[in-house]
Amino acid sequence: MPTISVAKISRKFNLGNYESMEVGLEAFMGEGENVQQVLADLEGTIGTYVQTHHAEALKTSNVSKPLVQAPSPKPQMQTQPTKMVQLTIQEQLEKVKQPFGDLAGLLLFTFDGGKVVVRARQFLGSENFAKIANIVRGLGGNYVSAGRDSRFELPLQK
Repeated sequence: MPTISVAKISRKFNLGNYESMEVGLEAFMGEGENVQQVLADLEGTIGTYVQTHHAEALKTSNVSKPLVQAPSPKPQMQTQPTKMVQLTIQEQLEKVKQPFGDLAGLLLFTFDGGKVVVRARQFLGSENFAKIANIVRGLGGNYVSAGRDSRFELPLQK
């Protein structure tokens, strides 16, 4: 049986006037963590965020089950910052992927604490690595050399 290392959840809320908001969270799971509990915590965090910042969405939302109140988020959990209302995390990631063109298929884009983290899905080779590093620098990001956890980090787009 495969090991589950990342749990993701996403919910879409109707804000009215033909506007909607999608809130997505991702948590890196530690060894032995229960995936159902992690998903429940993520669901609760989404509920707390929406209740705090967009209570009107809960009045018109078509959510099939009530949102669960979760304990305070775990430190490794990724949450959407309160300032980013115009673009969802998924929209931010799609916007960041655009300059990479065909190279985006070689990369994994995730959101982590106010920045976009870009990791290689496979060995890039020196030519592709140089192209990607050049694009990242042009977007105001940098490369973090950390062995198996090496990555590119980019600031969120405004």
